[in-house]
Amino acid sequence: MDFSRSISLLGRPSTDPDVQALLASLKIIRQPSVEIDENDDDRVLSAEDWLNNRQLGIELGFEARAHLLGEDDFDPHTEPMVLSQVYFYRNHPEVKPYRGRLPFGIGLDDHRTDVRAKLAAYEPTRRSYLRDTWEMPECRLTVSYVDDGARIGFVLCLLRPPAMPADADDAALVPTIDQIARVMGKPLADPELRLTFAPLRLEQNLEEDETGSIASLTRHLGIELRFRYLDGGRDQLLANVLFYREHEAEGARWPGQLPKGLLFDDSPEQVTHKIGRPPDHLLDEEFEGYATWHFVEYSLQVKYSTMENYVLCVQMAVGATLSA
Repeated sequence: MDFSRSISLLGRPSTDPDVQALLASLKIIRQPSVEIDENDDDRVLSAEDWLNNRQLGIELGFEARAHLLGEDDFDPHTEPMVLSQVYFYRNHPEVKPYRGRLPFGIGLDDHRTDVRAKLAAYEPTRRSYLRDTWEMPECRLTVSYVDDGARIGFVLCLLRPPAMPADADDAALVPTIDQIARVMGKPLADPELRLTFAPLRLEQNLEEDETGSIASLTRHLGIELRFRYLDGGRDQLLANVLFYREHEAEGARWPGQLPKGLLFDDSPEQVTHKIGRPPDHLLDEEFEGYATWHFVEYSLQVKYSTMENYVLCVQMAVGATLSA
């Protein structure tokens, strides 16, 4: 059966008649829902749900609409579930190969070179690493490969989440990377540090935790400051600064500069090219990866998506204080 046109339903609620017809054609009976902990006041465990037909090689991903929009306060029982992802599996464990037509003219037996050639018109949007990702007019497209690119592993079509820029007035107040770098490792009471972060209302957002203090400004500015007692000292020092892409910390995208001229839309390959040398430590997982470089002035860790090939979080750290 041909399910390539199902990507036109991305963004529609699960109750949409066409989405219901898609579920019926896939012989999927269960309806998508938010996973909650019934023993903990209906606390949301997951705002996403996955429905599949392993015999046909198709999987559908649904997400609570409010969660997709970056809202964390919603009724899990009534919030609409939106179709956000469609997987077409060709070579995947415990799933039979999809045998219908693939979106965007991709062939069932294409290798990596074939796929790139067929999508040449969208080459400026391609981000590559373990997989290839393109920004198509209809959706974000990721193609995974097996056997060193000889065969397609899966084709994934994703609904692009909405942008979450920082408020313009707040964005105008953020310090530069050079200003932040100068106060890395300085005490919380240091006058220069206080002056650097005063426009971000550091004092009002500072909270103690088990190892020091944290100023979480992720909701509106996509930045987090972590102060720690280092080397047995009695003063809390600025040990970690984390800059987040929108949605990564359930808030806005950091609007300021990133270290080493990095951009959130850089692929892992582009990150390494900009820094100029391979990372000192590298960890690639199924959905995320971590690359770490050690410099004289600080250590730098880049967390990136291995599914969509862009930067999720950049962390500056003093000494051995890199943290998840």
